[in-house]
Amino acid sequence: MRFRSPRRPWWAIGSIALGALGLSFLASLYVTGYTATVTVTGGDGAGFCDVVWEDPSGRVLSGESDCYDEPAGSRFQVRVSGWPDAGEPTLTETYVGLGLVLGLPPIAAGAARLWYLARRRTLVPMPHLATPSALEGGHGAALSVERTTADLARATRRAGAVAALGAAGACAVVALAAVEIAADEDLRAVGVTTVGTVLRVDHDDDWSSGGASVRFTADGVTRARYVSLGGYADDYVEGQVVDVVYDRSDPDRFIVDDALYAPAWTGWALAPALLTAFAAGPLGVWRLSVHRQVRRVLDGRVWTPVRVRVLPDGEDRYSFTTADGVVWRSVRYGDWPEPNREPLERSGWGLPDEDPADVPYDQEACWVCDGEHAVFSPDQGPPLVLARRV
Repeated sequence: MRFRSPRRPWWAIGSIALGALGLSFLASLYVTGYTATVTVTGGDGAGFCDVVWEDPSGRVLSGESDCYDEPAGSRFQVRVSGWPDAGEPTLTETYVGLGLVLGLPPIAAGAARLWYLARRRTLVPMPHLATPSALEGGHGAALSVERTTADLARATRRAGAVAALGAAGACAVVALAAVEIAADEDLRAVGVTTVGTVLRVDHDDDWSSGGASVRFTADGVTRARYVSLGGYADDYVEGQVVDVVYDRSDPDRFIVDDALYAPAWTGWALAPALLTAFAAGPLGVWRLSVHRQVRRVLDGRVWTPVRVRVLPDGEDRYSFTTADGVVWRSVRYGDWPEPNREPLERSGWGLPDEDPADVPYDQEACWVCDGEHAVFSPDQGPPLVLARRV
């Protein structure tokens, strides 16, 4: 027997539809277009080139294509778009990248939500498990207990601080990216271009950022300097000839080819900013959702005494078994001051096994339950552990 989830999947379906719509748009551009070989006639050096090509009927067309800043006269293949935005030459890898950026995230988010709902909607309803509701006016409600509200407020503030830290990290990532782009544009605006030779390459890996030692001549002085390249370092080998753009007033400020120039300090700041954005942000939002669910379960119901057997259940989880045999499993990172345990079997060491009578089987606690979720607490105060019926 199953029952319909009160959590509607509409936003998940909409997210998948939105991602599919984006992919359909890109697919239409690609499939209704044609492949052509273009010839570079010029460009502004910012990832776009002026190109000419022939369409299937033999007409010579011109336009602007994304490129790798190839010099004039270079030839490469593109896909000229079809309906609904015909005639735009674009690299095939650009279509792939746009598909991953525009289509994959909403489809993945929607699919994950549908999977989550399907996984949670397999329980038989048991309204008889719900603890009593509070009296009219909220008298006796769990949220009227000072210890309960204080702990819930404290935990919510902590989760909010973690989420805010993640948001600050995301803002820092954006700000650092803007600083790097501005520094690169400034160097290329005032810089002088010369030819250099790569002397040594340190490839980018998990433990260090890539870079290269480059020899070049600036204002009649030949010098060898190290430049941080990050992931661009993997494109270079020793002895390779490169274009060097340097600042005449400070030749140590330079970059090679189309690699992004950035102040040295931004690399050190970017790593913790990324870690904060992608770790603290999701964790904080998830913890806020847990505390919101705790508040929903507690709202309008009273704390009820219960005898419960509490055992560790995997990493950072607990299982709660009530006297009627129903098992509840906590969310991750739950806590419990004194969980129960199984009697120890020590006979393998020549010692008698622990007598089960000496090991407390269960313990007194308090809980609030709506039939599907429950909040357990040793004494109506911290910790407030959210659990779901298994």
